[in-house]
Amino acid sequence: MLGDGAQKEVLVKRYRERRSMADRARETGNGERARRRYEECARLLDAIADLEGSEEMAAERRSLAENLRTAADQVTDRSDGSTDRSTGSEPIDGDADTADAGRFLSDPPSLAFDDVGGMAALKDRLRERVVEPLSNPELYETYDLGVVNGVLLYGPPGTGKTYVTRALAGELGYNVVEVTPADVTSSLVGEAADNVAAVFETARANQPCLVFIDEVDAVAGARSDGARATQSERQMVNQLLTELSEIQGEDVVVVAATNLLDAVDDAITRSGRFDERIEVSPPDAAAREAILRVHLRDRPVADDADVPAIAADTEGYVASDMELLAATAARFALADARESGRVEEITDAHLRAALDDVDPSLS
Repeated sequence: MLGDGAQKEVLVKRYRERRSMADRARETGNGERARRRYEECARLLDAIADLEGSEEMAAERRSLAENLRTAADQVTDRSDGSTDRSTGSEPIDGDADTADAGRFLSDPPSLAFDDVGGMAALKDRLRERVVEPLSNPELYETYDLGVVNGVLLYGPPGTGKTYVTRALAGELGYNVVEVTPADVTSSLVGEAADNVAAVFETARANQPCLVFIDEVDAVAGARSDGARATQSERQMVNQLLTELSEIQGEDVVVVAATNLLDAVDDAITRSGRFDERIEVSPPDAAAREAILRVHLRDRPVADDADVPAIAADTEGYVASDMELLAATAARFALADARESGRVEEITDAHLRAALDDVDPSLS
C-alpha cells in the first residue's frame, strides 16, 4: 500500500494532467468537457488536502478546489452556445445527434507504444506511416508522401487491435472517438447515416482526434450471393465513404478493425479510404513474453518466475489471453497475501496455476 507521501505524489501528478486537460477544453470552447475536468480536479485537490501535513497548505488546497468548482459552474453556464468571454472561443453547440456522439469522446490515452508488448513490426509501421508524417509533415511533403488518414487493422479476435490503436492515440496525443456497430447502426432509414455523420462531426470539432471503428465489417460489410443491402445500410456506407473523403487534410486519423478482411465492403478498402491495411497476427513466443512482461511490470514478481518458459508454453494465446494470464496469477498471489497478512510476490507456481486456468483463444 502506498504511503501518504507516495499517494500524494500520484494525486498531484493526476491533478496536473487533469487541470491541463480542463484548461485545454475550456480554451477550445468545449464547455461540458471542461466542466467535468474541473470538477475532477476539485475532487483531487480535496484528496490532496487530506494528505497535507500543514493545515495552512491543506486550507489553500481546499480553497483552490472551491475556485475550480465555481469555474466549472461558470463553464456550464456558457456551454449553451454563448461565447466564453474568458477565452474568446465559441463552445461547441451542435445538434442533438452531435451532442449524443460526444459520449464516445475521450481524452488522449495514457498508453503509448512502450506499453504494448511485442508487435514490433506493427508499431514500426505505424510510426513510419502515421506518427512521423504527422510529426514532420514538411519532410514528407518534400517527397510527395502525405499523411495517412486511414488505417485498417485485420486479424483474429484478441490479438490487440484495439489496444494498439489506443496506444497510437496516446503516442500522438490525440483525443479518441471510439464506436462499435451497435453505436451507429439502425433499422430506421436515415438514422444510421446521421449517426455516422455525428461521430465524424464530433471528431472534427475535437481535433486532433483519432476515430476508432471496431468491427467495421458490421458497419460496411461486403455483399455476395445476391444479398442486398437495405436502404438504411446503403445510406450508412455512403455516409462513411463521404466522411472518409472529407477528413483528408483534417487533423483526424481513422483506424478501423475487423476480424475478417474479406467481409469488408470493397468500396471501403480501396485506395484513398484506408491507405494502410495491416495484418495483426497472433503473437509468437517472443511477443507473448514481451506482452506478459508488460502486464507484470507494475506487480510484485518473484525472482523464480520463469517468464520465458511460461511464454513458450502459451502457444495459441493471443494478447488478451496474456493480459488475463498476468491478472489471474496476480489474483492467486493476492489470495495468498490475504492468508499470510503480507505482500506475496507472484511466483512461478502462481503463473503455472494461471496457465491451467486460462484457456487459449486459438487452437
